[in-house]
Amino acid sequence: MININNISFSYGEKHVIKDFSLKIAERDRVCIFGESGCGKTTLLRILLGLEIPQSGKVDGIETLKPSVVFQENRLLPFKTVLQNITVIGADENTARFHLSALGLSDVCNEYPAKLSGGMQRRAAIARALSAEYDYLVLDEPFSGLDKNNIILAARHISQSLGDRPLIMVSHSVSEAELLGARIINI
Repeated sequence: MININNISFSYGEKHVIKDFSLKIAERDRVCIFGESGCGKTTLLRILLGLEIPQSGKVDGIETLKPSVVFQENRLLPFKTVLQNITVIGADENTARFHLSALGLSDVCNEYPAKLSGGMQRRAAIARALSAEYDYLVLDEPFSGLDKNNIILAARHISQSLGDRPLIMVSHSVSEAELLGARIINI
């Protein structure tokens, strides 16, 4: 279980998270909602160990391996789509499986610059799902995807997730529903 205990975080004088608590159990799927600038991405960064709260504590992630889809696709431009996935240690069969499930089997040997924004986004999702992980973090995972690809990606994420927790940020209730995530307002 991931236990967020009364964390607070500020950027200088700007308080973005104040006394926030949340328990995330195995199999739990949560979607963080809130206005722009309220600390949603900062909360994810704390859960990934990229930021440290100024007060409060997060327990339960010390020995867990996260996998993440950031707001940006973060694909390496000098690697093919397949290489962008295997570079994280995923085997080629696993990478090809996730790419195929997301409708990208025919672009494995292309470089990111040759892909549309939506295809790059699905490649970033395939990379996250190909990693060995204990919990999945998604920051606006479906941005740039049309309705059919959102449904396709959400279905594949749900099937791939198994019993592992999911923590995501979205501005869309329907996206949270597609993943079976309960909504947490921050």
